[in-house]
Amino acid sequence: MKEVLINEINKIIQDSEVKIFSNDDKYFNAIIISDIFINKELVERQQIIYKIIGEYITSKKIHAISFKTYTKEEWSLEKK
Repeated sequence: MKEVLINEINKIIQDSEVKIFSNDDKYFNAIIISDIFINKELVERQQIIYKIIGEYITSKKIHAISFKTYTKEEWSLEKK
């Protein structure tokens, strides 16, 4: 399921770097890095991602996902 989610996000946000982690294929943690998030508030960023993967939650293919979004610049600062 991780690869499915990564592919879905990459289809819509083509310049993204997506990292998804799960121990059980039900609960997921993700990091999404893209400049599509420049000048976007947290809620706007969440809406973008939920619009892409929301069907996987509502159809119960995944139980829950927690994610953080970063611009490329934010991510480079976060890694330091």
